[in-house]
Amino acid sequence: MDRRTVGGSEHPLFAVFPDAPLQMRVRAKGSKVRVRVRAVTKLVIVDDHEALREGLAALLTAGGMEIVGVAGSFAGGLDLVDHADPDVAIIDIRLPDGSGIDLTRELLGRRPDLGVILYTGDSEVDLLYQGLDSGARGYALKAGSMEELVRAIEQITAGGSYVDPRLDRILLSPRATAHVPHLSPREREIMHLMAEGFTAEAIRAQLGVSVETVRTHVRNVIRKLEARNRVHAIALALERGEIALDGAER
Repeated sequence: MDRRTVGGSEHPLFAVFPDAPLQMRVRAKGSKVRVRVRAVTKLVIVDDHEALREGLAALLTAGGMEIVGVAGSFAGGLDLVDHADPDVAIIDIRLPDGSGIDLTRELLGRRPDLGVILYTGDSEVDLLYQGLDSGARGYALKAGSMEELVRAIEQITAGGSYVDPRLDRILLSPRATAHVPHLSPREREIMHLMAEGFTAEAIRAQLGVSVETVRTHVRNVIRKLEARNRVHAIALALERGEIALDGAER
């Protein structure tokens, strides 16, 4: 049955919401029609390259996401997030009036629940470390595809994290190759799932352990790898070869 029809004829709902297929599904059950509204991720983009941010906005909107605003500066990003109340912010590291990393720290100080993806073409190691230490839950490189960026957004929206698979080649940390303790099989399993975007709750369901057990293993990994936080630990585990992203070229 066509998504616009119920019982073979067009449902009047679609006369009011002509774009409803992007946001709603209608199904008949007996004589009742039930409408299920699919949550739409609200995004802001902060990047000083106008063509890039406008192109991203167009592509992500076409993919069913809601772009609630774009900005090209540090100051503009602060104001935009305050007023637009997004779920996820995609932020370039280098902005004309400040650092996207500092912007991330300031935004998370105001909105700890905000999902931030640092989106950059810069592979400088020091910047990567600072970005991983900023509190951002995602780190995506502009060399990646649109599908990879969408995946990052989906994983951050679900409460998970995302590290670009190229980081295991770019982030060459002395700590990553030092003689530090190897991760246990369970620690590798949990960090692999974290790298794939699973939340602690999802890992609990997948492995049949408690959320606190998952968090304990993550804390142990952070300590073993001398990482700054969870996202940094994932990057280091990738670099050391302890884990690998599904489908990533090694």
